Amino acid sequence: MSNTFTPQPWAPQRANPQQVLPEPPNHPFYYKWHPSNWMFHYFDLEVQNGKSSKIVKKGFFLPNIRLEYIVPGVNGIHQVSGELGNPGSRIGKLQQDGWIYLNPERFQYINVYPVRGGRYHSPIWESVRTVGNRVIKKFDREAFRKWSAKLVLDGTLSPIESHFWELQTITHQKTIDRLASSQHIPEVKIEMNQAYQIKDDMIECIQRFESNGIEIYRELF
Repeated sequence: MSNTFTPQPWAPQRANPQQVLPEPPNHPFYYKWHPSNWMFHYFDLEVQNGKSSKIVKKGFFLPNIRLEYIVPGVNGIHQVSGELGNPGSRIGKLQQDGWIYLNPERFQYINVYPVRGGRYHSPIWESVRTVGNRVIKKFDREAFRKWSAKLVLDGTLSPIESHFWELQTITHQKTIDRLASSQHIPEVKIEMNQAYQIKDDMIECIQRFESNGIEIYRELF
């Protein structure tokens, strides 16, 4: 028998004792991002081709947003009660080091499920259900990546320094150089061609950004 659990909003509410997720409690968390941390990802975009449309792959640099749990006793986190801690000093230290703190109360990216002995905290992009008292989780990475792009588009994550993007093209060039001596091997040749393509697409993305700025991300919405 399959059950779908409805999460509570981030603001804590009284748990319904009849609906308890069979999962151990975990700690709250937050997302953070450093301006030097980027990833390159392809999206399938629908583009108009005359009266018809077609799907094309297009590459974008996305903020490599990271998750950090608020664990009492770790990273200077002071315990408040149970699994709850006060991350104020930790967040202050991160911000001093150039990190951007994405406040969960502002961005509402946490779902809270009642469990025995506490709460289970999960990103809103993770669906949670049970089958035969087993918890099945599935993370929608595409939706999460689009959220990260939206944070760039609305100016939450700024300014962008494309120097860090260019460093990634250099990394791919190093991969190409490393593979060049073995390109007579079919599998290596394929890998080398893929690295070439990614590098070219990265450069094309940088050029689009230099011409149009953050407006390039509007293509995703």
